[in-house]
Amino acid sequence: MKECVLVDPLTKVENLFCIGETIRYVCDVAGDLGAIRRSYHFSPIYEEPTSARTQIHAVGFDPEWVELYERKEFRRHDPIPERTLRHGAMLTWSEARRMGTNSKEHEDYFEASSKFGLVHGVGLPLFGPNNRDAYASFDWGRPIEEVPPEHVSMIKALSRAAQMRVCNLLDQDGDDASLSEREAEVLQWLAHGKSRTDIATILDLSPDTVKTYITRIYDKLEARDRIAAVVKGLRLRLIYL
Repeated sequence: MKECVLVDPLTKVENLFCIGETIRYVCDVAGDLGAIRRSYHFSPIYEEPTSARTQIHAVGFDPEWVELYERKEFRRHDPIPERTLRHGAMLTWSEARRMGTNSKEHEDYFEASSKFGLVHGVGLPLFGPNNRDAYASFDWGRPIEEVPPEHVSMIKALSRAAQMRVCNLLDQDGDDASLSEREAEVLQWLAHGKSRTDIATILDLSPDTVKTYITRIYDKLEARDRIAAVVKGLRLRLIYL
């Protein structure tokens, strides 16, 4: 009988070679540890974690909330990520709400999030080299005080390790990639969260043609998924949002 070998999550993160896979792995482990909602916000250097160019991987959130949060004018009024990064340590969403003076837009944001049950989550600041900072959030659906401390500690450590791994993977990427005008256009729509079918409709192309373009984009950018391709495309200024 083959022996089952358990891999330590921190060790596994250090051996992942895809940005998207690294981010998804953290969210998957958080899910295994009971977090019903989790997200990872990766922003271009010197930009706010709620900027239009920030790439977000979210799991467990209501689809209507995700659609609402993707709207630039709504997202930019979310004060939690910026306050969490400024705080420099894990912060509950309720603590972030009480930190600083809220504008009417801020209060509208909090009211909308409450309607979707986003009450008990926490934000985690993730700092990387060369000002590559990120923000992650986790929600167990109950106060953080009721979550086993060892689960919270694992998520903190794993998220920070993943952020360093993402930064290392970005540094390993070459800077000589180039895209055709149409490939850049397809990548631009991928960055906006559009599906292959959506892009086919927008650009008046067949889904198979869009699939071909996406494959070429991934090959040129040495990316295995959308998140990695978009992050690298933004870093190399092949696309702008």
